[in-house]
Amino acid sequence: MARGTVFCVWWAVLAWTSGPVSAQALGALIQVQGQPLAGGRVSGSAVVPLERARGGDTPVLTFATDRGPVRLLLDTGATSSMVRPELAARLGLRPLPLAPGSLRLAGGGADCQSLRPQRLPLPPLRMGGLRLVGVEALMLPVAALPAGVDGVLGVPSLRLLPVAVDPLAQQLSLGPRALAPRSLGPRSLGLQPRQTLPLRWFRGVPLVGLQTLAGRVEALADSGAEGLFLSPALAARLHPLNHPEPLEMVGFCGIQTVQRQSFVGLAFAPPLSGAQAPPESWQPAALEPAALEQPREGIITQNPIFSQLGVAAIVGQELLRQRRQLWRLDLKEPRLELW
Repeated sequence: MARGTVFCVWWAVLAWTSGPVSAQALGALIQVQGQPLAGGRVSGSAVVPLERARGGDTPVLTFATDRGPVRLLLDTGATSSMVRPELAARLGLRPLPLAPGSLRLAGGGADCQSLRPQRLPLPPLRMGGLRLVGVEALMLPVAALPAGVDGVLGVPSLRLLPVAVDPLAQQLSLGPRALAPRSLGPRSLGLQPRQTLPLRWFRGVPLVGLQTLAGRVEALADSGAEGLFLSPALAARLHPLNHPEPLEMVGFCGIQTVQRQSFVGLAFAPPLSGAQAPPESWQPAALEPAALEQPREGIITQNPIFSQLGVAAIVGQELLRQRRQLWRLDLKEPRLELW
């Protein structure tokens, strides 16, 4: 079995820590040991209305099967797809046990050892003219997912096709039609110029560069994350706009205390000149000052994913939800294009 692969899901609802805290949810889990499951085979294309998770901004993919609908978050930060046990029961699917010790998980809280995931082959998934066959998922009791969502579609499937997300036209395109001239709407709407961000694969997930006034850092590019999650070390390098607000979040492995705070001084980094360079040799590149002056709301957290990936942040919908996006995880040199 491969070691060091990472499976993560971030979907958070926050609660104030002052007074009793009701059970709120944080989906945050990493797979630190075990082989990612099969992403299947893809054919065709689809262009559908953009659907968001209830109470958030993460795109939701609604698939049809011969046994009933399957609703999955679009999650570029997950090295395996994942579903709730309720989906298997509803569709009459039979999970397959994993060998003891073949999979090790970590996440928010300290009780990850009690999780007992199983492998679940999914029936053929259809969306418009798109068809996914042979997708496997981890089956886990995932209370942290938003209401009405059965799980996440992870990187093994998303590496098979281009994906375009257009929040202005409220449209989602998958497959070759994501590359059509109209897939991201008219180009003459006074939008910012296209920004092409190189991505770097590490342990099965895509990493992206972020720029701060103190230099450049790496982050997980995670469409399945509702917010912008910051390590304490990175938060200390930014300029706060208010006092931190203590919060508690319930994760897969217990309750985790975090802080919410708004900052300036963080933006997507421009591409490096020349060949891709290792992080230790990165140098700050030219960047529009206005980008670093944009307020960002961050969740400051001590979570194993930072050390497992060697990143300082997890970039989710806080930086993506208002941008047109073209995810090219299907390329040999992956990239994210933004408008």
